[in-house]
Amino acid sequence: MPRADTLPALSTALSEVPTPTNRLGVRSGGEGGTTPALGAVINAIVDALSELGVPHIEMSAAPERVRRRECRNGCARSAGRWA
Repeated sequence: MPRADTLPALSTALSEVPTPTNRLGVRSGGEGGTTPALGAVINAIVDALSELGVPHIEMSAAPERVRRRECRNGCARSAGRWA
């Protein structure tokens, strides 16, 4: 199961380029630049479970939800991996 301490570090940078779509040149703010990281983590989980036939997992990928999904696709095949 991926954990925060096993994921690569994410770095951010400022991009100060005014937008031509408004008079102030300001862009929207928020966490838009970090949103793709969530998809990358979910894709990594699905990739790790693909050998068990798991094609998709919904966020949030809490351990109990991942385990439930894995069991629907053949718990017996992974029985010693979740001690």
